Amino acid sequence: MESRRTLQLILIRHGMTEWNKDKRYLGHTDLPVMEDSLIEYESLKKYLDNHLPDIVFSSDLLRCQQTAAFLFPEEATVQDSRLREISFGTWEGKTYEDLKHDSHYSSWLDNWEITSTPDGESGIAFHDRVSSFLSEIQKSKFSRAAIITHGGVIRKIVSELVPEASFWDTSVSFGKGIVLELKSERGTWKCISLSEEPSAGKEPL
Repeated sequence: MESRRTLQLILIRHGMTEWNKDKRYLGHTDLPVMEDSLIEYESLKKYLDNHLPDIVFSSDLLRCQQTAAFLFPEEATVQDSRLREISFGTWEGKTYEDLKHDSHYSSWLDNWEITSTPDGESGIAFHDRVSSFLSEIQKSKFSRAAIITHGGVIRKIVSELVPEASFWDTSVSFGKGIVLELKSERGTWKCISLSEEPSAGKEPL
């Protein structure tokens, strides 16, 4: 077994949907990206053309599949339901303004990692499935993987791999990718750099 290994993860949020534009909770609702929304991914596509991954993973929801097809038209994509956004249950399609007077909503905002939305997914279940995916890719032989997924999943992956980063510390932009450089020594993984691409350069941790 190798005592040292490096792994680069390129984390990409799907293109914007109508509900993203309206700041509605989207979750598992399977909406397409907005027409022309992928234009802002042109610069990222050029970056990826020069940094081709060994494998491309995507959430199985349509907005991620469409984004993956735009960025990697010649590459096969491995769809994985573990990369879905958290399910917001009956709150999907609603906005903060719709829910702000709901006591359950206020409680969930403060405790989302251990509670769940009505008929939705608990934070614990969300954590477990994202961690399961991450564990598998860390055990693989890939050295560079692109992951087209959702804002919450990206925040969860970064917060797991970067000890200094809490879930809400990570800004997940449309049209850009978050690149994590990981190093494993004797089975322990450490993030050695994090950058947003395309950008002027990497910012060491």
